[in-house]
Amino acid sequence: MIRIARSAALILAALVVVGAAVFFVATRPPQLPVNGRELYVRYCASCHGMGGRGDGPASKAFRRRPSDLTRVRARYAGQYPIREVMAAIDGRYPVRAHGDSAMPVWGIVFEQEKEEKEARWPKRTTLLQVRLIADYVLTLQ
Repeated sequence: MIRIARSAALILAALVVVGAAVFFVATRPPQLPVNGRELYVRYCASCHGMGGRGDGPASKAFRRRPSDLTRVRARYAGQYPIREVMAAIDGRYPVRAHGDSAMPVWGIVFEQEKEEKEARWPKRTTLLQVRLIADYVLTLQ
């Protein structure tokens, strides 16, 4: 009898562990790209180029060449204006070449993607993605 009770307890414990693992995986928000370079390549390189010089494949379609992101610090007297860069990425700061406030406005795009994937905090994950890209642009200086 004790053997049956012990076996039942072990089976129940195993079911609880498996259930908890399934619950954890099912309720976790979708994985975000883990680094700014990956996000930059996905969203920015087509216009700004892999090296950030404004020479991406789509740049030829613009009347005005996309910004050379390797010179951001030079344009700001050696300082890296993280807030301005993030505002240009997420659409809070209008960039003429990005159109009528549509850069595309990546902040809105990121947020919509997160809402479609049912992320728990779409605005927070959007801010994270914008920050990762801005941090990556800093490495291009």
